[in-house]
Amino acid sequence: MTLPDIAAALRDLHVSIGQQQDLTKVVIQDAENARAEFRALTTGATNPLVNRALGNYAQGIVKLRDGSWLLAEAGDILAEYARAIGIDMPPRQPTEGKRKVEPTYDEQSDIGPRQPGTQRLPQAEEPAPRDPSAG
Repeated sequence: MTLPDIAAALRDLHVSIGQQQDLTKVVIQDAENARAEFRALTTGATNPLVNRALGNYAQGIVKLRDGSWLLAEAGDILAEYARAIGIDMPPRQPTEGKRKVEPTYDEQSDIGPRQPGTQRLPQAEEPAPRDPSAG
């Protein structure tokens, strides 16, 4: 492979990373919109599964944001590598600081108290206990 071939491959990869980051931003916005709609539809619900679902939305959004940040970092590292070997790469939009993994206050309000370890929902073949307040 020649240096121009490597440069073309690195540029293509850099563009692909940028496209994936842009797609991730759209997915994050869609998830935030779906969460807000679900939250509006379930306002006043007392079923703990509603809060768990909202908390899961929040945690998923946090993970998507972290993934978007990692994509941006990968693009930056790729561009830095390309420059180090003498290939000029166009700069990508500046990356924001990494989003903290902990949910925001608003997201925490949906999660409720958590026990250490994983929590499992009942399997489909196991009958779920009926909550009399669920209606």
